[in-house]
Amino acid sequence: MEAPVGAGTRSWGLIPPRVTGRKTVVSFAALTTRLLLGLLALAAAAGCKAKIGDACQRSTDCSIRGDRSCDLSHRVTKAGIESPGAGAGECTIEGCGADSCPKEAECVKVYGSDFLTVACDPAREDRAIEGEGEGCLKRACIDPPIDDAECNALCPADSEEPDCISVCPPRDDCQPREVCLPEGLCVDEITARTSCRRRCKDDGDCRNGYECIRTGSRGIYAAPDLDTPGEIDDFRVCAPVSQ
Repeated sequence: MEAPVGAGTRSWGLIPPRVTGRKTVVSFAALTTRLLLGLLALAAAAGCKAKIGDACQRSTDCSIRGDRSCDLSHRVTKAGIESPGAGAGECTIEGCGADSCPKEAECVKVYGSDFLTVACDPAREDRAIEGEGEGCLKRACIDPPIDDAECNALCPADSEEPDCISVCPPRDDCQPREVCLPEGLCVDEITARTSCRRRCKDDGDCRNGYECIRTGSRGIYAAPDLDTPGEIDDFRVCAPVSQ
């Protein structure tokens, strides 16, 4: 007696589904579920991206979508030793704006450290201010200019007259294309760039070879908010350990 078609046989190792409406439907639903789960897993894998500040050798280590880059300007080993040839850089987003970085990062404006060499007075650069100091004169003694003896007679030390308030003339320590940073250093504005950097509370939040510093020094500043340009809140970010 011949065996019925499909009985006791297998094709490519798969057991044929029973020819019943219910069983066939259940088998198809299971395959569909598995397919959907597989697609979701692939989508999740494609969407994974490193956090800002994570180690990287190339931009694809940070994101395969191309929305993050690998900054190799400071390469360190896992032990935190600077090694331009073998060390890893850090994941970042270039050209950011205030409040545009991922939740673990802040947008900073960084000036080229090679240019932070000339000292300046941020309060007096290109503008006159009231105060005492070198080159400062009382208003009444400036125009027309008079000698010190006449000036002291006109404006005694205890005088509170408005014209006897001392005014300090503008300083011009920086080049025309430069600005005087709040920390008292001239820098070329064209060297500035914005990027997302890892936010931190202390050095323990940073990789080896990096330290947690407050913005407003070393040429690293909070990126200005175009909606409130005069209000800049300092914060702490991971930066290369100062040599």
